[in-house]
Amino acid sequence: MVLKTITLSAILSLSLLANNIHKERVSDMKGMADGMALILNGLLYDYSDTAIEGASIIKKHAKKIKDKKDLKKYLPKDTAYAYKFGEKSLKRITEYSDEVIEAFKHKDYSAAQESANLLLRQCNSCHSRVRGW
Repeated sequence: MVLKTITLSAILSLSLLANNIHKERVSDMKGMADGMALILNGLLYDYSDTAIEGASIIKKHAKKIKDKKDLKKYLPKDTAYAYKFGEKSLKRITEYSDEVIEAFKHKDYSAAQESANLLLRQCNSCHSRVRGW
C-alpha cells in the first residue's frame, strides 16, 4: 500500500511538473508573439520605441526559455528530437531581435524591416518543424 502511494505521488508530481513547464513555455511563446506584434506595429506606424520594446520583450522570453533548458521536456514526444533545433532558433531569434533594436536606434528602417522579417521567419521555421505544420 505504501509503495502504491509513493508511486502515485511520484506520478502526480511529474504530471504537475510537466503541466507547469507547459504553462511556462506557453506564456513565453505568448510573450514572444506579443513582442512581434509590437515590432510590426512599430514598423507600420513608425514607432521606434514600440518596436524596440517588442524586440526587448522577445529577447527576455527567449532568454527565459534558454536558461530553463527544458525544451526537450516541453516538446511533444514525436518532435522532442528537435530540441537542439529549438535552441539554435532561440539564438537566432535573439540575434535578429538585437538587429531590430540596432536598426531602429540608427533609424535604418529598411534594415529594421529586413531583420523583423528574418525574426518572424525564424519563429515560423521553429514552429513548423516542432509542430509539423
